[in-house]
Amino acid sequence: MNIQEALQWGASKLSSLERPLLESEILLSFVLRQNRLYLHTHFLDSLEDFDYKTYQNLILRRCNEEPLEYLTQKVSFYENEFYVDYGVLIPRPETEILVSKAKELIIAKNLKNIAEIGVGSGAISLSLASLLPHCQFFGSDISAEALFYAFVNSYHSGVQNLKLFRASYLDFNTQTIKFDLLLSNPPYIPQNYKLPKNVCYEPKKALFGGKKGDEILRHIITLAYKQAIPYVICEIGYHQKDELEDFICTFKPKKLEFYQDFAKLYRGFVLEF
Repeated sequence: MNIQEALQWGASKLSSLERPLLESEILLSFVLRQNRLYLHTHFLDSLEDFDYKTYQNLILRRCNEEPLEYLTQKVSFYENEFYVDYGVLIPRPETEILVSKAKELIIAKNLKNIAEIGVGSGAISLSLASLLPHCQFFGSDISAEALFYAFVNSYHSGVQNLKLFRASYLDFNTQTIKFDLLLSNPPYIPQNYKLPKNVCYEPKKALFGGKKGDEILRHIITLAYKQAIPYVICEIGYHQKDELEDFICTFKPKKLEFYQDFAKLYRGFVLEF
């Protein structure tokens, strides 16, 4: 079978998806370790049997709605590419808004020490750390698997200003570092929420935030207040704005702004104590 025939077969198998040909090209490019342009300039080249079987297996797994990012072990985020696999949450485009908000705030207020709770693959902190080398970033996660991916991504990015810790919340901070900003994209889905099939492949502890879903968010806000961290930026569920706003206002913050995602849904907040 040649490349063109393989792509046609893959696209036919993925016909129920929005981008069947594009995804078949992405998967074959991954197998051949070539870019998609190569496929179009070598479309009559025959595939090695091993490569075709590997590609076939990936296509069939994608038919079962396994995330493309896990199949290719990479995700594009904030103009960077990060290594991901089973055991770590896949960064979403909406979370890039959080990174932009954090970048603007760090520059405007000249913030230096930034902590992230639930660092996951490291996409948020590494994106910022690479752009702001004068700042020091601290990332914690309770998942050893997630920290492995963050470490690998940190190593490959060459970033030197991110320290990683396996810890709950800010428990690693035994030296009482004074943080200027606390970031988090924590689990915020309610326990009884039925996940789409493709999301079920991702780690549950990175998705579910408690019975109501906002329990971890509330703890992060309270923690920031008690530790006198002046700024907090968090991602939230689209339905959580009103109750979180009422909760945050009990602390009498100096400023509170909720921001929207690309679908005009409330997706996060920027808080100043």
